Amino acid sequence: MRNNSKDGSVNETMILNALDKHYFKDLDPKWKKHMKRMFKNISDDDYIIVNYFKDKDAKPDLEIIVRNKKVLLSIKSGHAPTMHYEPIKTFFDFLREFGVPERIIKIIAFYHYGYSLKKGSTYKVLSRDEILERYPEAIKEVNDYFIKHQEIVRELVYRSIIKGRLKRDLIDYFYYGNSAKGFLLSTGDIFRIIASNHNDGCNSIHFNQLTYVSCARNPDNQNKHHIKISWPVLCKYFYDKEFMERYG
Repeated sequence: MRNNSKDGSVNETMILNALDKHYFKDLDPKWKKHMKRMFKNISDDDYIIVNYFKDKDAKPDLEIIVRNKKVLLSIKSGHAPTMHYEPIKTFFDFLREFGVPERIIKIIAFYHYGYSLKKGSTYKVLSRDEILERYPEAIKEVNDYFIKHQEIVRELVYRSIIKGRLKRDLIDYFYYGNSAKGFLLSTGDIFRIIASNHNDGCNSIHFNQLTYVSCARNPDNQNKHHIKISWPVLCKYFYDKEFMERYG
């Protein structure tokens, strides 16, 4: 999905400019490596065209064209980048489709809104840190459930990063970083990397490496009924020499 932040849009523009209307032979060595992965048969005299992806509700950000082949690229940057955003109702409907128990969904709802019943039937909104401190066993129950049900995590990855909530074009590749430095992942790489790490050290609600985020706990905030899914470890990979040698 198109990054709504100004920095994200600037970053996309810089990457577009690094590739658009260039011959492959004239690219920076880093981008030659990435383009060779996306277009295996690309040659020195191939001319590259890049456009912003027209559908702002879809996951791709850029459309890269070489000869008759088109690749759809998703771009993210920054610390703990947001992969996905949607109404909590449709997200819960999605979980129910895959058989997630109502108890697990109710715990996620409590984590999302932070409502705690007090004397006199009044409610206090607990912060994320208060919930994690007071109810660690409930949060662990949710995380343990998803660790045991990796088939659901895979569907979450597909929805959060590759396809989105709506029926839109899928991404072909995912790029994290800026025009000067970053790494490129295929959809297969995404599934493999996320599946390889359950992130047991994370005490908030997560789906392997993906983290559940409540957009707002303030009852007056218009975003209180929306969720986000972030992928915080991407920033760590950016500084991992072995990882960057493979994907950078």
